[in-house]
Amino acid sequence: MSQVKSFHYKNISVNYSEVGKGSTLLFLHGFLENHSLWDEITAYFASKYRIITVDLLGHGDTGCIGYIHTMEDQADMVYALISHLRLRKINIIGHSMGGYVALAFAELYPDHVKSLTLINSTSRADNEERKINRDRAMDIVKKNAPTFVRMATQNLFDEDTHQRIPEKIAQFTQEALRTPLQGILASLAGMKIRIDREALLHFGPYPKLILAGEKDTIMSLEEIKEETQDTEALLETLPCGHVAPLEVADLVIAKLKSFLKAL
Repeated sequence: MSQVKSFHYKNISVNYSEVGKGSTLLFLHGFLENHSLWDEITAYFASKYRIITVDLLGHGDTGCIGYIHTMEDQADMVYALISHLRLRKINIIGHSMGGYVALAFAELYPDHVKSLTLINSTSRADNEERKINRDRAMDIVKKNAPTFVRMATQNLFDEDTHQRIPEKIAQFTQEALRTPLQGILASLAGMKIRIDREALLHFGPYPKLILAGEKDTIMSLEEIKEETQDTEALLETLPCGHVAPLEVADLVIAKLKSFLKAL
């Protein structure tokens, strides 16, 4: 059973959990999520690895450090965490926004990366349309954050998934509703201004795994195929939407297990 702990960082408390021994797997959740996203997956790997999960800035039980949380801000916090835990090299795994943070970490602290896994994520920056949508989202959040959160979480899953795992989606939404207003806005602003890191898929000197959802309406499979083409990144597709760790945890475990075994 993982232990939930906290450490002091820039006048806030950062919430994280750790369990197990061995090579370190560090899991980073996405926007409106928290470390509980990984419960099913980390339970499987805890017998063979040291597992670290963390609530990113402005999510879960971790505080906010500003009105914009850039991906670099998040990566610096992750570095502070691994320094606090005296870890040197980590296998870093990020879902959606957590993937953006993982990429920022890999760029800023390459010597600490043993492998990089992106799940339902992209190395590319927001295009103009996405930036406009971020601004619209911020306007909605300022008027009614709970309505935005409910709408945003429901839109991540297709109708079949809603019927297949309604209890999991309900719990996922309840966790998302815990995200503070400032945390939501700071992340939307940070994602909007993030830079393109596609070069890391080409030149990052560590093994890379990309897990993409065939029914993901947020991260199009065609775009992911395009950005991973002619790179050394291993692209694996999954029969799911945007939240693979929740929708198809067993398949995420299988793909991760195979990837980590080959390292």
